[in-house]
Amino acid sequence: MAYQALYNKYRPQTFDEVFGQKSIVTTLKNAIREDKIAHAYLFCGPRGTGKTTMARLFSKALDCKEGLGHQCLECESCRAIAKGEHPDVIEIDAASNSTVDSVRQLIDNVSYQPIMSRYKVYIIDEVHNMSNSAFNALLKTLEEPPSFVVFILCTTEPQKIIPTILSRVQRFDFSKVTKEDLVANMRRVLDHEGIGYQEEALKAIASLSDGGVRDSLSLLDQLVSYAESKITIDDVDNLFGLLSIKDELRLVSLIEGRKTDECLHLVREKYVQGMDILRLHDDLITIFKDLAIYQATRDESLLTKLAATDCESLSMPLRILRKDIDALLSARREYRHSESLLSNLELAILALTDDSPSETATFQKVETSPAPKAEKEKAEETLASKPMEIKTEGKGFSTKAIEKKEDDQVLEYTLDDIVNLMNQADKEERISLAAKWENFSTFLSSDNAFEAKALHGAKLRLVALDVLLLTSRSLSDLETFALKKEQKAFRFLTKEVLGKEYDVLAISEATFKEALERFKGQTEKTKKACAIDFGKRETLSPSTEFFNELMGN
Repeated sequence: MAYQALYNKYRPQTFDEVFGQKSIVTTLKNAIREDKIAHAYLFCGPRGTGKTTMARLFSKALDCKEGLGHQCLECESCRAIAKGEHPDVIEIDAASNSTVDSVRQLIDNVSYQPIMSRYKVYIIDEVHNMSNSAFNALLKTLEEPPSFVVFILCTTEPQKIIPTILSRVQRFDFSKVTKEDLVANMRRVLDHEGIGYQEEALKAIASLSDGGVRDSLSLLDQLVSYAESKITIDDVDNLFGLLSIKDELRLVSLIEGRKTDECLHLVREKYVQGMDILRLHDDLITIFKDLAIYQATRDESLLTKLAATDCESLSMPLRILRKDIDALLSARREYRHSESLLSNLELAILALTDDSPSETATFQKVETSPAPKAEKEKAEETLASKPMEIKTEGKGFSTKAIEKKEDDQVLEYTLDDIVNLMNQADKEERISLAAKWENFSTFLSSDNAFEAKALHGAKLRLVALDVLLLTSRSLSDLETFALKKEQKAFRFLTKEVLGKEYDVLAISEATFKEALERFKGQTEKTKKACAIDFGKRETLSPSTEFFNELMGN
């Protein structure tokens, strides 16, 4: 027999063998047991998390000869589904069948009775590749298929599916599998194959897999071919161009000591040996994040890559760690525009080892005297209404207000506007929206990726008058939030993720704290309408303007 890849050989054959999607398995089992089988499902989530596998397992549970809900693996139906040969379980690749004609052919066949089972199951993989016209052609059939037909749509990009399709399906979101589950699955596979391994090697593979079971087994397959008799952490480092944790900690120690020349020599030496630069950069971000978390909490259970002893040996102040993390994150975004990855990494190291003083951009303090009170309030309003950008001057940094342009208008607000929002904040609504905030990450590869990244990285402070007040430490993101022309994209994203359109106002941490102090110092709280101009949502027609004027609006 031809060699079978590990991810195919050890693909789960029953619900009980599935790793990491227990809530979905439980829901599908209960639906079958209580005879509440829907006519259409949407399985969405990152690649390699088991969407297509789950669709096949659900098909087995629907069509097993032993009875509804069984997966005997012995009957003709179970064996045919496992081989991909069942006449009533039709798998369609939407990437190559995305046209209206393909969908019409599918619709013509839907009405025919199953050949050998209870249900006909249509599994449409990568369904986001279908055209809008193809989706529209499928709408009626998807809403009211014959009683013996079940549709299962699988996708990694649910945001590309039109809303009318989403409203007709039961949606299941597959999560990334935890590192512990990935390690347990690889351990099971290697024990069955009789192959030795180091636990550290499996943990390293799990980290590289980024929550994907298929990716973890694909990497494991490569290592089985590479290693002689036992998979070791050295095999992982050598095959995938990784630095050992010892070398990474040495590099961080050199950065801490601001030994620029030794850092560059080490990086170039490892690069010649086949080091993966992007993975090293991501590891450095994780290490500095771990150091910052440990400095702030002293809780080893929150660490991802380091042990407490490693953090104790690298005692950088939290202020420096934050600066270094910002530098690493900024450099990470530049790789896609860089012609030389090594040069980009070296520039990042130069930034990390720079001894020159730097200050975080803040709003300038207005002199309390002898300036008259009216002038002081005007100065505060001017400063609070303009986002800041960093301008380098020699070795330090200074701040300069961005000038308002006719074609690039910015939001104008005062500290009083922010205090007004604080007076009308809805705590329960903020808690509800904060629980959905991570979902902005699903739009990081969409047409609104830039705005989605800014929202995902910002902190929701309060909600009032259909306005989201956010804080962000990224100056570039603050500049994005400040542009009126970006509000349309923000309103679209908030509608998609939070279920309602919101205007978005983002400010720096320093400005928020200043407004908070003013809020706390109020003698009485007054509620006022929001005076901030977020730009017109739509152009009013003459008839609408006349009606508003007539009604006194």
